[in-house]
Amino acid sequence: RSSADMTRRFSLLVDDRPETLLRVTGLCLRRRAGVVAMTYGRSRHAGWARLDLELDVDERHGRGLGELLGQLVEVRDVAELRR
Repeated sequence: RSSADMTRRFSLLVDDRPETLLRVTGLCLRRRAGVVAMTYGRSRHAGWARLDLELDVDERHGRGLGELLGQLVEVRDVAELRR
């Protein structure tokens, strides 16, 4: 972790399908965001799940990350969690 890295936290409502984790983590990899923590669990809505991510990413690659996550077909909603 470099001094320019920052921690970003996101909570996503996603389709509960095996490829969802692959698509989300693939996007993080392409944006050079290291996954520090991940929690995945089914939601109250059938077929949907909650995915919480904690990422280390530099400011340049982190800009717009929430919007990009929201553009994935499997992602229904994205919220960036602030401290």
